[in-house]
Amino acid sequence: MTHLNAHDEFAGRQPISARAVRRWLTSLATNAACACAPILPVGFIRCAGRVIARAGPHVPKLGRLVRGNLIAAGIDRPDAVAAYFDQVGLHLACSAMVFKHQRRPERIMELAARHIVLDPSTAIIGEALAAGRGVIVAAAHTCNFLLTLARLNQQTPISVYLRWTADARRLRLKRIWCDAARLPLIIEQPMATDPTSRAAACVEALQRGAALVMTPDIAQKSDKGVPVELFDRRMYLPSGPASIAMLAEAPLIPLFGRIVNGRQVLYAETPIEVRARSRVEGGRKAGLAAAMRQWAAGFERFLRASPDAWFLWGDSRWTRVFQFTDERYVTRLEETDAAYRGAVPGSATRGMVR
Repeated sequence: MTHLNAHDEFAGRQPISARAVRRWLTSLATNAACACAPILPVGFIRCAGRVIARAGPHVPKLGRLVRGNLIAAGIDRPDAVAAYFDQVGLHLACSAMVFKHQRRPERIMELAARHIVLDPSTAIIGEALAAGRGVIVAAAHTCNFLLTLARLNQQTPISVYLRWTADARRLRLKRIWCDAARLPLIIEQPMATDPTSRAAACVEALQRGAALVMTPDIAQKSDKGVPVELFDRRMYLPSGPASIAMLAEAPLIPLFGRIVNGRQVLYAETPIEVRARSRVEGGRKAGLAAAMRQWAAGFERFLRASPDAWFLWGDSRWTRVFQFTDERYVTRLEETDAAYRGAVPGSATRGMVR
């Protein structure tokens, strides 16, 4: 084996980015908090949540990032940032409580019932299940989502789909959460690169009549996602939820939340039927895009009405979308439309799948 001296080894290394350091520190803190949660007093956890809520807007980079993304989305309410961090603090405290009571599911159910309210519209999920086709519950990452799904599961039995991660500790934490909340779990296979084979377990569950929760609000690169219009931007969302709904011939039901008197109220919107278009209209791809555009319209209404209920205002990928910093993730609608009109003389059509 060839050995490098210290100088050569240092010279050959790539510089470590600040983002990589932040992600490592965040992961380290998260794992440490979850490991310590079972022995932490309830009073300490609640106090820590309040401290995070108050300190969040003043954390130099994070507070500025969240504020900038809210403003870029056209949400400039004076209390928006503080209200968001109030929910983040509650989210983190409740998450710690989930891990504290991981061996006492009844305590987690009590916690979920205390913090989460189900709007009557969520009964749509059970009604759709009665048809025997299964249901995709297309949920946004609302604050306190560890409890929102536990609460929904009390009304309608649901299963959770989780994307594969090579981080064994992160995967273990997800398993603990789902076991504690009594949520059946479907984890994407690590070697499943073909979309059809990746969807097989989900389609099988839907055909058995399951309600499967998936989260479409993950910003994608243009070559990976489906184009949608959001906040006067052309950006991209995962096609997975709509694709699986199409394969299983199951409805896709949007699920969002709003904050009322400090509690989150989950609500569902009208089920989306995902159907392939004719070949002339664009076929399967156009059908997926149409379904995700419909979901994105409800998602934008949710964000405008209840920005404090969404957890991902500080997410790095969404920052690229809101701040127009990476054309792989986002373009301005007028630029997209101008490029399309230039490619197709005489056309002024917006929103077509190309």
